[in-house]
Amino acid sequence: MCSMYDRMQSFKLENRPDELDALTIKKVIKEAFDMGVTSLILIGGEPFLSPELFELISFAKRCGIRGVTVVTNGTLLSEEIIGKIFDCNLDNLSVSIDAASEDTFARIRGENVFNKVIANINLLNSIKEKQNRISPGIVCVCTIMNQNVEEILEIVSLCKRLKISRIIFQPVVSDNTDQNKPGFGASVFIPPDRYGILDRAVDSLIKYKLSSRENFGFIANSTKHLSLIRKYFRGRLNPRVIPCYSGYNRIQIVQEGKVYFCVNQAKYQAAFGDIKNESLRKIWFSKYSRFCRNQIKRCNFPCLQWCAYRDEFIELREAWQKKLIFK
Repeated sequence: MCSMYDRMQSFKLENRPDELDALTIKKVIKEAFDMGVTSLILIGGEPFLSPELFELISFAKRCGIRGVTVVTNGTLLSEEIIGKIFDCNLDNLSVSIDAASEDTFARIRGENVFNKVIANINLLNSIKEKQNRISPGIVCVCTIMNQNVEEILEIVSLCKRLKISRIIFQPVVSDNTDQNKPGFGASVFIPPDRYGILDRAVDSLIKYKLSSRENFGFIANSTKHLSLIRKYFRGRLNPRVIPCYSGYNRIQIVQEGKVYFCVNQAKYQAAFGDIKNESLRKIWFSKYSRFCRNQIKRCNFPCLQWCAYRDEFIELREAWQKKLIFK
């Protein structure tokens, strides 16, 4: 599911760094907090494979970061790991769940994984309940693709049973290291002869979201965003139908310490700084970062990835709409 693994293998062959060291990550965390950043997402690969993960979470919390999220596939949540999660006061877990059945999950993420993930989430919930803990909150990110489109509403029901607080849907891209490559024609992309199934899946999500106050908040996507998924797979999405904030709302720091926004990597150099050799403040306000932001403003790529949005704006709009709909 993650193209970063292939990129890591190519880095190894070229004798380039394939992991970001803890000292550099701590430098970024400290400098980010000093600039007013309040949230941190630790993502891989699989972060729980890193022996330094819990030290980094604890460091971020000591620095004053209020929202630390770890993105995980959920396979490594043992009692020992859960204990360490509690010890370092992790705020959120984002678990990737793309199917509601063993067969579909196996086709997407590998065999004999689905039941393990379900058992691990139940274990975490059980220990949280016994210890009267609220954190970490659990959210789910589900990637809509050809392999799972029939199970979309079942995935919602599964997440409800797993006591997950919210579910976020986003359409598949063939290369998640370059969002400008959606992958029309790839095996994961929904083909024209299955558009009817896609439409029914989207309709069911919208109907579910509007069915109650609780369900409205449970599905994080707006009804507009859900509707646009139809156009995305048909290649008819207006690129500016939803404002893109990817040059302002977050940065990505990868294995070599290079700092990225989302730009067309085939046309422009995507990296605009090196965190190992420069301060985050200098990189953020650099001349080339301004150039990248201008390119993002002119972007003609139709994207529905969550990294392009401002969560605060979505939550404010959703709160207003919920009040209006459920008087």
